Amino acid sequence: MKKIALLMDGWKRYLTFAWPAGILQRIHETDEKVALYIFSSSGNWSRDEKYNEGEYNIFRLPDLSEFDGIILDLTNIQISSVIEEVVKRAKDSGVPVISLGKELDDFYYVGIDNRRAMAGMVEHLVDVHKCRTFWFVMGPKDNYENIRRVEGIREYLDSQGISWEESDFFYESYEFQCGINGFRHFMERGEKLPDAIVCANDNIAVGVCEEAARAGYHAPGDFFITGFDNFDKAAFYTPQITTVSHVREEAGYRCAQLLLQIWKGEELPRFHYTDVEYKFWESCGCNNGHHHEDRDYLKGQIIYQIETDIFMEDILSLEYELLKCSTFPQMINCVLKCLPSMKCDAMYLVMDPRMNDFKKRTENSEIWMTEEENYCIHGYPERMVLEFSYENPEVSEGLELHLAQRENSEVNTIFPVFDCQEPGANILFLPLHFRQWTVGYLVIRDSVYLMERQYLHHMLGALTKAMENLHRHEKLEWMNEQLSNLYVRDTLTGMYNRMGYRKFAGTLFEDRKRANNLLILFIDLDRLKFINDNLGHDMGDLAIRAVADAIKSSLDEEGIPVRLGGDEFLVICEEPSGQEIENMIREIRHKVEHSGNQVGLYELSISAGYVITDKESPKKLEDYVNEADAIMYEEKKAKKAART
Repeated sequence: MKKIALLMDGWKRYLTFAWPAGILQRIHETDEKVALYIFSSSGNWSRDEKYNEGEYNIFRLPDLSEFDGIILDLTNIQISSVIEEVVKRAKDSGVPVISLGKELDDFYYVGIDNRRAMAGMVEHLVDVHKCRTFWFVMGPKDNYENIRRVEGIREYLDSQGISWEESDFFYESYEFQCGINGFRHFMERGEKLPDAIVCANDNIAVGVCEEAARAGYHAPGDFFITGFDNFDKAAFYTPQITTVSHVREEAGYRCAQLLLQIWKGEELPRFHYTDVEYKFWESCGCNNGHHHEDRDYLKGQIIYQIETDIFMEDILSLEYELLKCSTFPQMINCVLKCLPSMKCDAMYLVMDPRMNDFKKRTENSEIWMTEEENYCIHGYPERMVLEFSYENPEVSEGLELHLAQRENSEVNTIFPVFDCQEPGANILFLPLHFRQWTVGYLVIRDSVYLMERQYLHHMLGALTKAMENLHRHEKLEWMNEQLSNLYVRDTLTGMYNRMGYRKFAGTLFEDRKRANNLLILFIDLDRLKFINDNLGHDMGDLAIRAVADAIKSSLDEEGIPVRLGGDEFLVICEEPSGQEIENMIREIRHKVEHSGNQVGLYELSISAGYVITDKESPKKLEDYVNEADAIMYEEKKAKKAART
């Protein structure tokens, strides 16, 4: 099975569905076994640069050398460092690379000839309509397609000896508002209307017409106007907008065809231009007698709106249901139940296992790690976890069982986990991140319907927001628990401190003394002052932790270990048998000595004393602790005497 990687960035929040649609069309026509893997971002949607950074990390997920061909759609990416990194990785892969719509050195190019197409539009205005003065309302100044269209305009005007100034060009975006702002900009300069206003696309052209109408001007009576791309707005607006038509799916189709030829060893030119067709309509004074069937168009729009309304109702239900989820797999399960119209074959959730690291940290560690320390920004961790996998959506019952069989599987790379065996299959990879911090990715198999309907942004937005809220809630609960622990825990050892001793030991004593006898074991670390004075307090801390670790590892879950302060430790637990007590103390001594030897604290030792409570006795807990302390002190005193 040959594998094609398509790396693409949507315009704002919209997926460029035409590319995968064209690629898949050609794949389905061939007998060759080819699968399409789509890595999609929406990195120019948010004004938060950190969010955009998190979106683009999806491009770092695949090892591009594992593919047989690579198709890059980098036209809409506005961060040069992202483009440079993707281009380098593609070059280093050693496989054929095709760039869609953006000429990149060393790669094949597929797309329209923007420069020549726009020059042809201006040529029509000059030759047919005798235009000599122009305003140009263009897209983003640093956008590749826009740059090429501007170059086409200038080159043609220069070739005809028609003068132009830099001030004749207004740059902003490809949106409707750009047309409004552009027309206002030129009018505020106090200039008279030009012969023609040339726009970078149809959205802009409609915006210009609307703003001009508010000022009392109309095309084509007061000026000619042209667009580009042949959106619905061009054909169904009044007047019909003169535009440049190109079938965007054709570019994807040609990419797939080009790879098929390369795999066969054919020698091919670098540039492959798709066809364009000029639509000279009413806005430039032309009337070709062509009229679109409004009824069919309106019918399509009505059906689309009905489906969209249903979907948005589902999204509202989804957002509500997600609030009730307590795990990430439950959230994906909720997505599937709330959105039955998704029409995809399978869905997978792959997460960074460090999402729950804060729950697993030891009690004597820091309270929390910041996201900067915890999550990836560049690339993904070597080991990830398949938190959720769901296949065959027609199965609705027994879903939880199905999930349980597949969750918590380790994922080290996208292959072989997401290796397709069916020709013409497509798998979409979408980034999951909290701002710039990557937490995982969502995988959807057969995502054609979702891409075409542009539902993914809404669904992914609701899911990511809910995941982040759940994560913050879980983390806040854990942090509150840790803060509570600080009140009763010794930070060096993780044992209870004196406050914890008063809070828990007294309760255990009162609860158990009438039913069972308790062991009260008092332990003192020998020669701690000598260690601190001669070897330093760091070594003293190591000695204290060695004793604490030995005690905790020798104690069952019901026991209460306490560091009373300095070198003194206390253990309260259910009474073992006599021999078990001696064995436990011997085990603690051995572990302390062994730990000391490992860090260079040779002959590290403890002194110990214990008593057994009597359930018939009126003694208080403090009385027993004092008795055990006294017994311990006798051992300690004997050791001192032996050293002198």
